[in-house]
Amino acid sequence: MAARILMFLSASIVFTLGVVHLVYTFWGPKLTPRDPALQISMSQISPVITKETTMWRAWVGFNASHSMGAMLFGLVFGSILLMMRGQ
Repeated sequence: MAARILMFLSASIVFTLGVVHLVYTFWGPKLTPRDPALQISMSQISPVITKETTMWRAWVGFNASHSMGAMLFGLVFGSILLMMRGQ
């Protein structure tokens, strides 16, 4: 029983960290560069693979996708533990 509680707690911690990371990605200065010139430069330069995006948009997308991955892991792992509760 204690092991299941600790596993559920760990899943909720991963989910919470994913939510915090997603919030920091889109709101607030936590994931912006300390040097404003770097953000301007990243907003103007595109990667070699495509001219359809910028390095800044790729950076934001990378952070958002990894945040959602952590949230998904926490939700799936937590729900599996909840379904196994009766066993």
